[in-house]
Amino acid sequence: MRAAVDQQQIAEEEEANSLLPKYLYPLVRFHHEDFYVSHSFDPRLIVQLMAEGFLPIATSNFLLPKLHVERCLLQLSPTCNLHISKSTRRKAKNFSLSTNQCFDRVVAGCRAQHGMNWLYPPIVSAFKEINKRTIETNGHGVDAVLVDNDSNERCGTTQVRLYSIEIWDINNNLVAGELGYSVGSIYTSLTGFSNQDNAGSVQLLALGKLLLKCGFTYWDLGMEMDYKMKLGSELMRRADFVRRIHQTRAVNSSTTLQCEGKRNARELIDWDRDNLQRSEFAVTTSSRTSSTVTQASIHEDISNEPIQSETIKHSKKRSHDEDVLEEVKKPASK
Repeated sequence: MRAAVDQQQIAEEEEANSLLPKYLYPLVRFHHEDFYVSHSFDPRLIVQLMAEGFLPIATSNFLLPKLHVERCLLQLSPTCNLHISKSTRRKAKNFSLSTNQCFDRVVAGCRAQHGMNWLYPPIVSAFKEINKRTIETNGHGVDAVLVDNDSNERCGTTQVRLYSIEIWDINNNLVAGELGYSVGSIYTSLTGFSNQDNAGSVQLLALGKLLLKCGFTYWDLGMEMDYKMKLGSELMRRADFVRRIHQTRAVNSSTTLQCEGKRNARELIDWDRDNLQRSEFAVTTSSRTSSTVTQASIHEDISNEPIQSETIKHSKKRSHDEDVLEEVKKPASK
């Protein structure tokens, strides 16, 4: 029994090392379980890690990129698996959602609810810089360099964007929020808070529908928790998740989270409700029509095929770190 456990641990460590790109070896190393470690909090390194599928968290002195053995993902497209609670939907009319309006207050809310946790000043400073660049570039975000792991040569760029999400009550009080980032058409939630009944649940549904509306295909919720599974998420092995990140960063780099001003949460949740109801009505009507086809119509060769629904985290940077990051940014040799 012990031997089997040891073999599994060895296999997982080998996989973990294989998933760390070679060009990051000078800056990052595997630590234990699903954690890696780096001395650098440089925003450029954090952007690279995000683009490689790592979720960056931290201690006060070290960056701890995390690659969960199993990642909790909720599919949004082509089939949306988001579960809509009727009671939360009703209460959503009393809340509004915005993006990128008060990064500092969202961080303060997370710390107030969870303590410092992993939101130490060095990583928050890096996140704030990435968020600032996302806003200043009108959503373009920060370029991450794509590097071929075999040749170790640059082969393109993709964009990483970091957002603050805010939930407001009818008195314009900030009552919930989160930090998150996107790579391609995958949005990743980092950490969040809520300080009013129902606000956290409303945030989840409204944000999920906004992601769907903006063209995101997956919502990455990090580690497995009961409420995430009830929301409609499923588990994905980390090697599969990294492959999916690599696919979407190449073809969906323009997918952005857009929300003008403050949007009523109920309206966001219901934005596609009319289309869904029309689709459901068409399927139901077709089914009823098919079931009442007469024998005479069969003899007349009238085809009545049923309609099928479409599946739809500030230490001083070392000079060596700086050199490596600058090297990554150099154009590829022709």
